[in-house]
Amino acid sequence: MKKIVISDIKGAIFDMDGVLLDSMPMWDHAGEMYLAGQGIQAESDLEKVLFTMTMMKGAEYMQEHYGLELSAKEIIDGINETVRDFYANKVEPKSGVPELLRFLKRYDIPVTVATSTDRCHVEAALVRTGLMKYVDRIFTCSEVGVGKAASPKIYEMAAEFMGTPASDTFVFEDAYHAAETAQNGGFVVVGLYDESSRDRQGDLIAHCDHYFKSMDDMLCSINSDRSRLVPVLTIAGSDSSGGAGVQADLKTMQANGVFGMSAITALTAQNTTGVTAIMNVIPDVLGAQIDAVFTDIRPKAVKIGMVSVPELIDVIADRLARYNAENVVLDPVMVATSGAKLISDDAVEVMTGKLFPLAKLITPNIPETEALTGISVKSVADMENAARCIYGKYGCAVLVKGGHSINDANDMLFDGENITWFSGKRIDNPNTHGTGCTLSSAIASNLAKEYDVSDSVRMAKQYISGALAAMLDLGSGSGPLNHGFDIRSRYML
Repeated sequence: MKKIVISDIKGAIFDMDGVLLDSMPMWDHAGEMYLAGQGIQAESDLEKVLFTMTMMKGAEYMQEHYGLELSAKEIIDGINETVRDFYANKVEPKSGVPELLRFLKRYDIPVTVATSTDRCHVEAALVRTGLMKYVDRIFTCSEVGVGKAASPKIYEMAAEFMGTPASDTFVFEDAYHAAETAQNGGFVVVGLYDESSRDRQGDLIAHCDHYFKSMDDMLCSINSDRSRLVPVLTIAGSDSSGGAGVQADLKTMQANGVFGMSAITALTAQNTTGVTAIMNVIPDVLGAQIDAVFTDIRPKAVKIGMVSVPELIDVIADRLARYNAENVVLDPVMVATSGAKLISDDAVEVMTGKLFPLAKLITPNIPETEALTGISVKSVADMENAARCIYGKYGCAVLVKGGHSINDANDMLFDGENITWFSGKRIDNPNTHGTGCTLSSAIASNLAKEYDVSDSVRMAKQYISGALAAMLDLGSGSGPLNHGFDIRSRYML
């Protein structure tokens, strides 16, 4: 199949379940999920049985087969509540979706959603996942009055709204019957693989103009312009073993589709077992590095890592203010997870007084959060209170990293108005050297690509989870992450 050219897309119509959202497993297991909420273990083939029935017949089957002391209507209401809860609180975007929608908006391409799912679920899910801001209008089969298998009417209405002819309107679908209908209607059809329909891929491909195994693969096909990489600067120390510091930052930036540059604050001799020597650079040399970057390739974001002495902090603050640096992400490396202090009290005072006001976001871990606030952080409520305290004292947004000690791997963002929690998948990998550097660099990369803070954090969390899950195993101690685990699919604007 031929490659997609961005200029060919005049309008985009997306199916929701299985294309934008990873929601098909819920539909495949809605009855099972409902019974689990009732404390009942469902039979292994329940969904195959229910698939052939209407909602009422299915409810009557569950009522009789599982001895539920509920009416069929109460069972249907319970299943619907399970579905509502899933869309409002649990569903996640499929990999690459936010990036693609952001990419289309960058080219002013109108985006609509055409779905069989009820509007209330669609809106709840798109708002919760942050995708609604990219969608110009939603069309549902129930409101249109006909399903996708019967007529292309829903696609025609979406195209009419966007003012685009069918031949220039791309329809993104994972179901073969919808793809067939759209193609018969004269639309350009992009088929996308979803696990729930894996057995019908041949039928899907037969009715597609383009087919991809994932949204990430499609992004690689569309966005091949490497001359437009956004520049990002890291100001941090050098890690000779390559797992943290400037080396981790540059790898992360490359993997997230930006052009990394560096101003080195210190040379270290270290490996996975520890640090054996540190030499700070001369302040004038650090200043000259920052000058060289800003006067030639101005960065769209700046990540700041460990800076251990006040003199270097002064230089960084002076230069960032002089050049009016944007999208500054500061990882305040002050306290090790063990509780050991890594920089002096006077350096902390200069950092909080001069660098924090220039930062768009700071990313302290729990010990650093405690050091900044004097609050003992032992719970979710403590994390939220500490974040409010930091914002009140320093005026910058804060991402408190929970780690595995509090609330598993969940992090909490406070931007001065809203608290947003980002759930993290706990990954049993002892090799975590450089995770803080990696996360903050990924956030800075996303900010440089014009994502907002919340989206930047969410995407960075997804990236670091993938880098951990790759299970790279190097060195005798806590080894590095695999920063390039997915570099091909993430190489985009």
